Amino acid sequence: MIPSRLPPPRALRRARLALASIALASAALLAPAPAVAQGAASDPTLAQVLFEEGRRLMEAKDYAQACPKLAESQRLRPGTGTLLNLALCNEALGKTATAWGQFKEALFFSKKEGNAAREAFAQEHISALEPRLSRIQINAENTPGLAIRNDGQEIPAAALGTPIPVDPGSHQIEATAQGYSVWSTTVQVGDNADLKTIAVPKLVPVPAAAARPAGPQPQPGGESAGGGGLRTAGFVIGGVGVAALGAGAVFGILAAGQASDAEDDPALCPKKQCTPRGREELDAAETKALLSTIGVGVGVAAIGAGVVLVLTSGPSRTESASAAGARRSAPGGVRARVVPVIGPEGGGVGVLGTF
Repeated sequence: MIPSRLPPPRALRRARLALASIALASAALLAPAPAVAQGAASDPTLAQVLFEEGRRLMEAKDYAQACPKLAESQRLRPGTGTLLNLALCNEALGKTATAWGQFKEALFFSKKEGNAAREAFAQEHISALEPRLSRIQINAENTPGLAIRNDGQEIPAAALGTPIPVDPGSHQIEATAQGYSVWSTTVQVGDNADLKTIAVPKLVPVPAAAARPAGPQPQPGGESAGGGGLRTAGFVIGGVGVAALGAGAVFGILAAGQASDAEDDPALCPKKQCTPRGREELDAAETKALLSTIGVGVGVAAIGAGVVLVLTSGPSRTESASAAGARRSAPGGVRARVVPVIGPEGGGVGVLGTF
């Protein structure tokens, strides 16, 4: 029998493509999310436009319109100069406590930057504002799990009993605790060195039949409706994908090794011509390479589907409670989803979204 000529090593090529797909998939799935978030939150051009518009409005004494523009400019591209202008704007609006805090922050950064002129400017305004600051002092009776908020912002327990600088005007004080009735009051704080003391009484327990946990009610299985199930399914499918990807990698390595060994073995493929035994070795390597390609494709698809399910699922009860305030204040942000890509010679993943 005439030995067959060694064909193009498809097994070796297929195995290498499968392994390359694994590397690309890993790079896409493990890419750090903060880099995306940082790029979305930083816009130097828009920050500069908002700063210049804020300064123009300040010169026109339209402080109510100027302050939000300066605040957004500072959020997009923090800078000591922008912070000083924002503090000046809030001072002109009569928000003495807000301005005082911003001047204190600007003083810190000016010292750090070694800018003596800005340091002196910030200190001058701090010294002028401090005697005028109005404050509230909240004293509270001990109630288990007590949470006190001023205009929706929680006041730490360590701050109770301490006069806290606040902007002049009306403030809503609210006290809550699980299983107790809500207590609230409104206090009017004066413009100049006013001090208001609020006494929060011990909260009244709610009858057991009327008591309901705060936030969404748990569904069977211990998670909030929909989100917990999707998240669990995402992790399960992702785990299956990781296992399939690992199996694909193993078959790829075996295929590459077997094809290479057959090609280099003079007893199997002398002078690049394969004997029937050498042909069998190459066929076996080809089969392993095919299994590798299938494993990689299935693994990448499963991991991609799992990531999509986790990203699109709602938060658990614990996360909902801890992130409620952050969601109310967070900007539009980035929406992204991972999409599996499978070709005839391997697989990978892609990321689609709006930024």
